[in-house]
Amino acid sequence: MRLLSIMAALLAFAAPALTQSLPEKIIFDDVIDFAFQSNPRTELDWQDVAVARADRTSAGAWPNPTVTYGGAYQTGPLTNFEGHKAHEVGVEFPLLIGGQRRARIEAAEQGLRATEARVKAAATERAVEAGAAYIELLVAQEKLRLLEERQKEIVRLRKLVEGRRSSGMASDYDLERIEVEGAIWLSDVGEAKADLAGKRARLAAIFGVENWRPRGAGKLRPWRLSALSGYDDYIVEHPTVTAARRDVSHAQASLETARRERFPEVSVNTGRFWTESPYGSTTNIGVSLEIPIFDRREGAVEKAEAEVRTAYLKLRVANAEVHADLVKYASQVRERGAAFENFRANVNPRLAKLKRMSEDAYKLSGGTIADLLDATRTRVESTVSGVELTGSLMEAQLRFQAARGDIAALLTEP
Repeated sequence: MRLLSIMAALLAFAAPALTQSLPEKIIFDDVIDFAFQSNPRTELDWQDVAVARADRTSAGAWPNPTVTYGGAYQTGPLTNFEGHKAHEVGVEFPLLIGGQRRARIEAAEQGLRATEARVKAAATERAVEAGAAYIELLVAQEKLRLLEERQKEIVRLRKLVEGRRSSGMASDYDLERIEVEGAIWLSDVGEAKADLAGKRARLAAIFGVENWRPRGAGKLRPWRLSALSGYDDYIVEHPTVTAARRDVSHAQASLETARRERFPEVSVNTGRFWTESPYGSTTNIGVSLEIPIFDRREGAVEKAEAEVRTAYLKLRVANAEVHADLVKYASQVRERGAAFENFRANVNPRLAKLKRMSEDAYKLSGGTIADLLDATRTRVESTVSGVELTGSLMEAQLRFQAARGDIAALLTEP
């Protein structure tokens, strides 16, 4: 899938991307890009890959030989030579004749692949949360804009009431009612500003970036998705499932390594012994073999077997969770999509008419100030509800595409 190709390309670099200066205005594509490469949390995950690569290097190294030296001095001749000084040098070479090195390399390779898969899964999850936070940011910005527009509307309505009052067609109550409503609505604007500040801070916190208060520059409009079916095909390629599958391979390779490590340690040693005054020497060669009487390394094998079982269970859980997410978010996309279409067809077209009718009734037909304010409030609150409905639909679409393992399909602004 396109997302897996993008992540593979990012992980092909030898070093993680450094945190760049993030712009104040961002779009959805920027958010996904930052989630995969340009933030401290991704750099932190990269260190796990670096550690896994170091483990791979260590696994391929041969064991080092051991060199020993001993010297002796005696005033009289030594027992085995007639000399006053004696020297001994020895070298011991460990032999991995049980296939330990090959098993260690395979386990380290599988561990590296599993770590990379976990980094991809973590980046994907971060991208989903960042994308959802970005959508919430767009919703908060639009809500604030609508509420500020409502404050302009209250100024216009105040002029309307003052004009009717000067002509004797409105009372002081109407003017006071407008003032009270304006003060209440101004509090809503303050709350919307606080909510917007929180949404900006949340997006920055997801990336782990200080002193960044982003502004969404994209469009609050749902995407057009393909058919909401074919779940099994998507589960196989999902980053979380892929990571769990790689963990199984790593656990199996680690079990084989533990079994290989049970083979007794074998070493070949050789040395030379010589004396001075007079000179005499001898050379020796031998073999050292560990006798596994007390520690047969059975505990390591049992632990590795338990880790294999754990990895298989986690894979089953990952499959089940991804399938459940696909079903859940597909249902949300359908239901919220239907609600969005209903709002667009039956509510939105009537709002302008509602505004016109309420003002005409107040001007010409003796409508009350309460009716006028109620119509204004209903119109603005309905528009805000439409904005929230759009954001909810977009978030459901995002999470459905993430469950499909194909966020890349959303990388064109809706």
